Amino acid sequence: MPSKKRKLSPRELANQHQSLLPFEGQWERFMGRPEDTGAWIVWGQSFNGKTRFVLQLAKYIAELGRKVCIVSLEEGNGQSIRRAFAENCMESVNHRLSLWYDMDLDDIKAELRKQRSPKVVIIDSLQYLGMNYAGYKQLKREFPGKLFIFVSHANSANEPKGSTAEQIRYDAMVKIQVSLFRAKANSRYGGGEMMTIWDEGAMRAPAGDGQWTMDNEQWTMDNGQWTMDNEQLTNYREK
Repeated sequence: MPSKKRKLSPRELANQHQSLLPFEGQWERFMGRPEDTGAWIVWGQSFNGKTRFVLQLAKYIAELGRKVCIVSLEEGNGQSIRRAFAENCMESVNHRLSLWYDMDLDDIKAELRKQRSPKVVIIDSLQYLGMNYAGYKQLKREFPGKLFIFVSHANSANEPKGSTAEQIRYDAMVKIQVSLFRAKANSRYGGGEMMTIWDEGAMRAPAGDGQWTMDNEQWTMDNGQWTMDNEQLTNYREK
């Protein structure tokens, strides 16, 4: 069998089909219209809205017609994840979303090799998966038609925790930091507008508390507003 062609002219590249997630509204303003393959990473401290954001994202992608699975390695199928599903009305996408638990990497791969397996795989969390960067690259090579969204813990500097998470962050096409019930995406597809995950939680966060860092940008709280290089980004407290 001839090997797959890996050389393209500029015209061939321009004409190459790309399957995109047709994001609209606040999701498009948040991260543009991304491809539905490859890898993304989401990170943040505990109790800052990370799980809530991931469920909102999974629900929206499922509403667009993609099959989604959430691999719940930390919370399993316990009361905490059941409550989070109920609060985010996940039953509305019951036919396109599933929760996987009590699985290791080999189990996940075996499920993904099956016909009609999910298109989008959300792994929560990367640290519980115990995969190194070589394993990450192998996973992408083995399943080039999937979109993997890795959820990561954050270290004390609010960066993805551990060397594997750091390396995936540099490789990922979409990088999402969650803090104080708001999310900010660094996406190669556009967007850039901050998203409020939970209005009540964001409003209750104490003024002056918290810090954002994204690549070489630093966002800090000043008088109830997020600022970057003395430019106002968005009101911290929404009416």
